[in-house]
Amino acid sequence: MNRTITHKNLKRQFDIFEQTEEIDDLFLELEFSTLLLPIDIDKDELVFPLIMFGDKNYVPVFTDVHEFKKLYSDGKYSLVPYDFNFYLDLLDEDIDGIVIDVQGERFPLTREFKEFLKPNHVFDYDPQPFTASEIRKIRENVSNVELEEFISDESNYWDFEKLMEILLMSDIFTVGLSKKDLSDEAEEGVIPVCPDETLPLAITSRYSESYALIYSSESEIRKKNSPYYPYSQIVNIPEMIRRVLLDDLDGIILNENSQSITIPRQFLLNFLHDFSCPNIDKYDSYAFILEENHDH
Repeated sequence: MNRTITHKNLKRQFDIFEQTEEIDDLFLELEFSTLLLPIDIDKDELVFPLIMFGDKNYVPVFTDVHEFKKLYSDGKYSLVPYDFNFYLDLLDEDIDGIVIDVQGERFPLTREFKEFLKPNHVFDYDPQPFTASEIRKIRENVSNVELEEFISDESNYWDFEKLMEILLMSDIFTVGLSKKDLSDEAEEGVIPVCPDETLPLAITSRYSESYALIYSSESEIRKKNSPYYPYSQIVNIPEMIRRVLLDDLDGIILNENSQSITIPRQFLLNFLHDFSCPNIDKYDSYAFILEENHDH
């Protein structure tokens, strides 16, 4: 379980809802939440507690460990994270609803809410669409000319819709991090990533906010002082956005060392909410050795 996820953005929307009763942005955040479900650790099947409100049965779920411990501190239950698709399915079971943070927001979701909510996208990947030689060739031929021209004009920095349109047509790099040195596994600079493993994204912090990093070329990447080993990867933009939202990050920064264009979470929420693409090539099956020097 990722204990670093606090759902700060979801909690912010709870506060806004309490003041304004505007629920659209709250629902967007819920759709990309990873709420925590208490499970009876002594049972062999999925057994979770129920809470009665009047004559209604609700399943308690939590935004973080702190909220969970307000209600359960005896060690009977173990916490398991599930994305929001799971809870939408749970509403079809023999329960009346779920309640989020019983001792905090106490926000109920019943079957009636389902008409306003939709599952977040599950991308149906071809398990390995590229060979190592194919991904190497993609890397060698990256040429994001249209993107580079677009971001060379500062007046375009806030045209997120056009920027996203160009990003979807580009081959974009990010940095994946590994606790161990993977260089011995590389063949001509290409490292196959374990099918069940996703390298954590490189993150940068600004004040109290955290952003994932993407780059228009490998020459934009600068190695940082870090205990982790950095490797470049070509990313699929919609899948990366989904990871950013589920990991409770505040957005994405493009080319942090030059233009440093910040694409905020709110735009990403609305973009992915409306985005539809059932089959997307999965690039992150591979990573690349970073060159020591990146000279423009």
